[in-house]
Amino acid sequence: MHVIRESQKAMKQVILILSLFLFIVSCNDETINSTTLSDTGVVLDYAGTGDCRIVIELDNGLRIQPMYYPDSFVFAQGQRVLVDFTELKSVNNGCDEGVPCEISYIEELSCASYVDLYFENYDSLARDPVYLHEAYLDGDCLYFKVSYSGGCREHTIDLARMNPWTPGNETIASFEIRHNANDDLCKAWFTREFRYDLSDLKEEGIKQFVLTAKLVNDEVFTKIFDLN
Repeated sequence: MHVIRESQKAMKQVILILSLFLFIVSCNDETINSTTLSDTGVVLDYAGTGDCRIVIELDNGLRIQPMYYPDSFVFAQGQRVLVDFTELKSVNNGCDEGVPCEISYIEELSCASYVDLYFENYDSLARDPVYLHEAYLDGDCLYFKVSYSGGCREHTIDLARMNPWTPGNETIASFEIRHNANDDLCKAWFTREFRYDLSDLKEEGIKQFVLTAKLVNDEVFTKIFDLN
């Protein structure tokens, strides 16, 4: 009986060692077989949608979720980026909007485009309130960071250029942050960052622009920016 027990114990140790060996080999095979891919795409911020957050929709149709990426990079809705990435096929984070990946290199190619509004469509974008953390110019891009409550419906946030009712030469351009909460009554708190391309203002010879936003508690944010 003692011999049988010792034999069973030895067999368990062999099985444990073999399992550990196969696990290591499997991990090494995944590392060896992983391929670094390169493509361009657009950043989508899924804040408030299940377990998802940042997803990049590549030009080839694939959607990827950055699980690991350079710490210095700031993702913003609508950015066009160049990425070098490796798919992490064994990772499952609960978001079904894209394939988890590790990004080894990422570069912003351009900011998002703003929306032009005119007299006939001034009210086509909702004016639901936001909490504005900050807004500043970064090169040719306007950066701003906002928060809002929700969690039950999809929210959209746009930067709208409010073109004058009467055509003429603008000395100062007017922009509004437009938020559509889609009547979301949920109270979860979400924060998102945005970058919009304003390079065409310089081409038009405009030296300043004003940014406004409807804030919580019925307040209104207004600030004039100088274009260098």
